[in-house]
Amino acid sequence: MLPIRANALRRRQGGVAALAGVDLDIPAGSLACVVGPSGAGKSTLLRVLAGLTPPDTGSVQIGGRDVSGQSPAARRAALVTQSPVVFPHLTALENAAQGAEESGASEADARARALAALRAVGAEALAPRRGSELSGGMQQRVAVARALAAQPSLLLLDEPFSHLDIPARAEARDGLRAALRSAGVTAILVTHDLREAYALADQLIVLREGRVAQAGAPRDVYRRPVDSWVAAFLGAANLIPGTVVRTAAGEAVVRCALGEVSGALARPDTPPAEGAAVVICIRPEGLRLDTVAPEDNAFAGSVTGSTFLGDTALHDFQPRGGPLLRVLEANPRNRAGSSAACHAWVEPEDVVILPS
Repeated sequence: MLPIRANALRRRQGGVAALAGVDLDIPAGSLACVVGPSGAGKSTLLRVLAGLTPPDTGSVQIGGRDVSGQSPAARRAALVTQSPVVFPHLTALENAAQGAEESGASEADARARALAALRAVGAEALAPRRGSELSGGMQQRVAVARALAAQPSLLLLDEPFSHLDIPARAEARDGLRAALRSAGVTAILVTHDLREAYALADQLIVLREGRVAQAGAPRDVYRRPVDSWVAAFLGAANLIPGTVVRTAAGEAVVRCALGEVSGALARPDTPPAEGAAVVICIRPEGLRLDTVAPEDNAFAGSVTGSTFLGDTALHDFQPRGGPLLRVLEANPRNRAGSSAACHAWVEPEDVVILPS
């Protein structure tokens, strides 16, 4: 188990700053998931960490050792890209065993490690099949198994499950997580699937325009985004501008179109001044609908539309005199068109007050 650290990584490509000063600190044996929009620098970051692309400035350390000028082999880094490379004339088992053999394992040990790696990603049944007989999704699983069999110090995964259907993706994801835990490999995974990132990551890293917009435990980053951009990128959010009435102990009261709303400060160490412009963020799942509601953070109104999603429903709730709110309800009721009095309300801890 080795920690990974990157300091001030910068890399320009085609006149564009693909990385604009990235700092990372990933504990040994943990899995970090990197998310961000297209062009944020995710794949470039992996290639720099792997040693395939040199940074213009900055450094990479693995286990406290500066590896900035070293090759992927010297770093013991394995990179699995979106386009799997599988030898068509070799079986899946032989393909996976190559990773172990390249790391110096004996033939018997390489075979055992390859079988274990194939099993970990739900591909054990593919072991006797040749690469030419495998679909793109199957090849991707074999490529991940080959990387695992090599027992690298650093495993880098660029959308490794993008070619799999939903059931196979879930199986491969769970197997990978268990394999990483068992082997203690430090890993970084790039994904566009936010739910996948939330489920897998010990640390969630949000990239924007070549910079780390926010990093931390997935639950913390989702529930306490640092700004409106991160809040909206990570999921649906009701974002409402307002002004600060008062602050105390990491919380604040904000006056906005909904009235006075209490919530938690996204940056409690630097509380905004009274009268400062801010934005309140309320996730749809943080709001509740009821005929009665508490005195604070409750808004009278009506449900004007609903989208039934099976175990949940997404409602359009129109407060009296306020902006439309999206409300996600579990075990949903048929609320649209009801004449019954209705309130949407939210606990203060489920309101985040962001800088304007």
